[in-house]
Amino acid sequence: MLAALLAFGPWMLMVHGKLAVLVAKLAELCEKIEKVAEAQQRLWEQAAEHTARLDRHEIQLDHLDQRLREME
Repeated sequence: MLAALLAFGPWMLMVHGKLAVLVAKLAELCEKIEKVAEAQQRLWEQAAEHTARLDRHEIQLDHLDQRLREME
């Protein structure tokens, strides 16, 4: 049994080290994904604001067009 532990010990340490690196990279990736999701949310909000502004401008232009037609 001791021989098996001595044989698998270095392998288990290597696997443990690789798993630790993978976990660290996964945590880093999760942080990046969260930042990207927050940025995407801000962009969607900004796009909605811009769409609302464009709609208001379109209404204002329609009113101006209507007034100009009435003046003719």
